[in-house]
Amino acid sequence: MPVYHVVLFKLKPDVTAEQVDNLREMVLGMHGQIPGLLKISFGEPLPITASRAQGFNIGIVAILDKADTIPVYAAHAAHQPVMKKREELCTDALAYDMEFDI
Repeated sequence: MPVYHVVLFKLKPDVTAEQVDNLREMVLGMHGQIPGLLKISFGEPLPITASRAQGFNIGIVAILDKADTIPVYAAHAAHQPVMKKREELCTDALAYDMEFDI
């Protein structure tokens, strides 16, 4: 069964738009490199719910082919620089994985 891998980020106050663009490129660049990563998106919360985002101002949604792909994704060489960049740019992150029927 496919999995939504959702990660929310709280950016440090001094993070620039250029740094966010670089992070976006890194995140989207994982597609096609990690086996089982079907799709990945990157963005800010919509204005209608941004006030409820509790300070998380960037998010990703990765669609993985199955739950067993989560550790493969996490350990993959293409994911490691993204995690390092997250540690550099963010004060906090929240991950949530959920299986779904298609």
